[in-house]
Amino acid sequence: MKKNNPPVFRRKFYDVLLDWKENDSHRYALMIEGVRRVGKSTIAEQFAKNEYKSYILIDFMNASDTVKEMFNRYSDDLDKLFLMLSGYYNVMLYEHESLIIFDEVQEFPRAHQIVKYLVKYGKYPILETGSLITLKMRSRMTQPSEVITKSMNPMDLEEFMWAIGKGIQYGIIKDSFDSMEPLTDGMHKELMDTYRTYMIVGGMPQAVSALIETNNFLEVEKAKTMILDIYRRDVWREDDGILAELFNSIPSMLNRTSKVFSPSVVKKGARKMRYTKRISWLCSSKMVNPCYNCTNPDPAIAQYEDRSDLKMYFVDTGLLITMMLEANIADRNELYQSLLSGDLSMNQGMIFENMVSQALTASGRNLNYCRFVSDESDRTQEVDFLVADGRRVNVMEVKSSRVNPHRSLDRFIRKYKDRIDRKYIICTKNMSEMDDIIIVPIYMTGLI
Repeated sequence: MKKNNPPVFRRKFYDVLLDWKENDSHRYALMIEGVRRVGKSTIAEQFAKNEYKSYILIDFMNASDTVKEMFNRYSDDLDKLFLMLSGYYNVMLYEHESLIIFDEVQEFPRAHQIVKYLVKYGKYPILETGSLITLKMRSRMTQPSEVITKSMNPMDLEEFMWAIGKGIQYGIIKDSFDSMEPLTDGMHKELMDTYRTYMIVGGMPQAVSALIETNNFLEVEKAKTMILDIYRRDVWREDDGILAELFNSIPSMLNRTSKVFSPSVVKKGARKMRYTKRISWLCSSKMVNPCYNCTNPDPAIAQYEDRSDLKMYFVDTGLLITMMLEANIADRNELYQSLLSGDLSMNQGMIFENMVSQALTASGRNLNYCRFVSDESDRTQEVDFLVADGRRVNVMEVKSSRVNPHRSLDRFIRKYKDRIDRKYIICTKNMSEMDDIIIVPIYMTGLI
């Protein structure tokens, strides 16, 4: 019986590839970075099929010794190298009209090492996928200046809605946000139901495909569990077990009132130095989206980041939910139906914050929060997210249920009112405005 290929989803990253082909492919190779199973290989091959006369995709995760030997033997004779590759893969190559893809190039650093010469050779554009942090750890090599790096993220809400046939509804979301007009109650409820489905499934193409093909959360769960198993194998392969401790502690860390990294949550009595390099690896591998404390909420946020004071949001909320439920032996369909209806006893504030971090990252934002001291309280206050906007900052507070109270946000606004442009509460409610604070339904986060 012939196995059906998974669907190829419409992804916004395709426009990044088109821009590179049009403007930079003759001068630079492009590296698509991103966490495993985010869709890098799929979009690279889709792009090659659509935009080039022919292509060769070399999957270094599974490449034969024969192929690797070609790179070792003919790196000084590029005409011969491409002649041998053309013969091995039985693909005719056309100058400037054929694309060469190095897939999972971190598995064979030698190929990445000669990219600068391949770019100067100039006959075939080079597209890579992989992990720069793993390349650096395995080969101690620096990134060639002839390589542009672009990050690919899990599917955002709009891409998810394209996939499930609700792209027109996302257009309605955009119109509502642009006009600052609330949607009808019925439409808002329908969109929240769609959003909660997206929250559970997540944005990894394999999980979305399982939903579309089976409409069964159990199959979605299998897909997500398989992805997490891949991540855990990668983690163990790169480290001696300390990295695995850190990776597995992410749900516990985010479940705390203060989601700031604390070594004692990972292992009782541990010191921060134990995890410094491991945190850097998780961030660089794209498994987590770091959110740094901005010690001074100024539009030049990067100047005031305290990078030792951070939260680590997980790359995909669907995967995070699976991690949270791994020890639960109940039926997954029942658990997810309860989560969809809001009846499951679970820290939804944590889940919603992770969703907002994912949406902001997908829209190209760096993540920052702000811890500050107010004259109105002896306790340190905190707001969830800051975004630079011209000469001012926008501030966001995330609420999973009730909008009120929001004391920290109020105190932040009073203290830094001259620096703030827009104030948002991101929540499950319909769009409205309250005391100069914009109430935004969470499905609009990516439009802020």
